[in-house]
Amino acid sequence: MSNDNKIQKSLSWSFFSEAIVKFIAPITNMILARILTPDTFGVVAVCNMLVSFVDLITDAGFGKYLVQHDFVDEIEKDEYANVSFWTNLGISFLMTMFIIVFRFPIAGMLGHRDYGNIIAIASLQLFITSISSIQIALFRRDFNFKNLFVARISIALTSLVITVPLAIVLRSFWALIIGNILGALVNAIILTVFSKWRPRMFFSIKILLNMFNYSFWSMCEALANWMIFWVDIFIVGNLFSEYQLGIYKNSSNMVHSIMGMISASISPVLLSTLSRLKNNKNEYKEAFLNIQNLILFLAIPMGLGLFLYRSTATLIFFGSQWSEATNIVGAWSLMMLCSIVFYNFPAELYKSKGIPKILFLFQIVYLIVLIPVCYFAAKIGFWPMVYSRCLCVLWQVIVSVFFLKKFFDMDYKIYFKTFIHPVLATTCMCMASLVFTIFLSGIIGDIIAIFGCIVIYFCYLYFFSIKKIMEVLKIIRAGKV
Repeated sequence: MSNDNKIQKSLSWSFFSEAIVKFIAPITNMILARILTPDTFGVVAVCNMLVSFVDLITDAGFGKYLVQHDFVDEIEKDEYANVSFWTNLGISFLMTMFIIVFRFPIAGMLGHRDYGNIIAIASLQLFITSISSIQIALFRRDFNFKNLFVARISIALTSLVITVPLAIVLRSFWALIIGNILGALVNAIILTVFSKWRPRMFFSIKILLNMFNYSFWSMCEALANWMIFWVDIFIVGNLFSEYQLGIYKNSSNMVHSIMGMISASISPVLLSTLSRLKNNKNEYKEAFLNIQNLILFLAIPMGLGLFLYRSTATLIFFGSQWSEATNIVGAWSLMMLCSIVFYNFPAELYKSKGIPKILFLFQIVYLIVLIPVCYFAAKIGFWPMVYSRCLCVLWQVIVSVFFLKKFFDMDYKIYFKTFIHPVLATTCMCMASLVFTIFLSGIIGDIIAIFGCIVIYFCYLYFFSIKKIMEVLKIIRAGKV
């Protein structure tokens, strides 16, 4: 199969995978939100914050190195994969033991000392995920997103089939924690079965040191990215109640899940594609701009649509007991729209070029503003923190545009030209929404209005933007991405 066909098929499998997962995940969450109370999700949020942080350290950035690096032959790739595997496994084992031994002091640092035993059990998934991390990287490198599709769907179904019944029986956070552990186990088993690569007893300090320079900065970038998405959770968990933490985390996580379908499905393929084109400046930029153009046609209407109908979305996703989450859903939908366009996808440029230290610098510049703003806003109150956290994305946009120009010589005129058609189409959709509010009301009226907005949006695309969309698709089919 040619590289062009691999890219096209990978994009299809990746997007199809995320579409199904992001369809199953909200359904699962909708059911769980009606079974469990908000404070339950607050407990799990604290555990997930720690687990996700340690998971980044155990991976050490080796997975991204395997995707990005150009190896001499298959033998060299196998040696690097083995060193990565045993290093990940060893670090994850030590970190898991460390968490179990010092579980109560760690829980105290997170603001909930009584969560010690809960955190210890939740950390068991770290060792399980380390087993499959290298397989995932190798699958992505080879554009084998079909097998990743099966693994992703299996995790989603595990949550639906196992976690929901457990929640009905246990009525506690243990259902979510057990579900996460079993999901990681299913993922590891499936990827191991599908993978042609098998770890062998091989290790080289020289190879480890070769990977360290890139992997160190890649790990720093991943940790900074973790901080961007978890610093507000840490602040809310320490200054506010479990109920408010649950409301905030679960509603923002739902928005992240829905909007993240776009970035989660395209980013792995975009990274693999850009990594192969990094030595051809023109094709490299063209690949990024063409894929981003298609992304904008999805991200902009999704973000603004979720904001316009935030009340109905909250009621459908969570039920009436989560009505306080309405404004969080609205604010986060706008923030995620900007973050996906100006942060998630540009981030793949830095990774593909093997310059994660520049991306790390970008993140630090953003965090210098984000952390103090969230902290001092939280001192005023819960809602000032929520809105301030979302408004910080404007600083992220400014920094992103500046970095694109400085490090990739991105032409602003060409870059922002990709926004024209998606913005105009979404503007028509928003105007239609305002008209619908005059004649329609209630949840049924909103659902009718949502379908009406979708029809109007695609009508605009058909009459005014279809030529541009077909041009981009033609370029992708031609193998020029």
